[in-house]
Amino acid sequence: PERGRVAVDVRDTGPGVPEEVRARIFLPFYTTRSMGTGLGLAVVKRVAETHGGEVSVRDAPGGGAVFTLELPAAPAQTP
Repeated sequence: PERGRVAVDVRDTGPGVPEEVRARIFLPFYTTRSMGTGLGLAVVKRVAETHGGEVSVRDAPGGGAVFTLELPAAPAQTP
């Protein structure tokens, strides 16, 4: 709120995202899976940036990963 932004964290309890993967995880067609296109996180990043926001990933305390989507807050509406 102090920066006029809203953030949403999504956390999992999986194995996390290795450091060497984080540099590429938001690139189109990058995947670590045998199935899939590798477009999901690239699309999320593009949409976030189109709206003036950003998306990031970090280790979750105790294991897993935390993805943060941060977007500009809408101005307060006056009646």
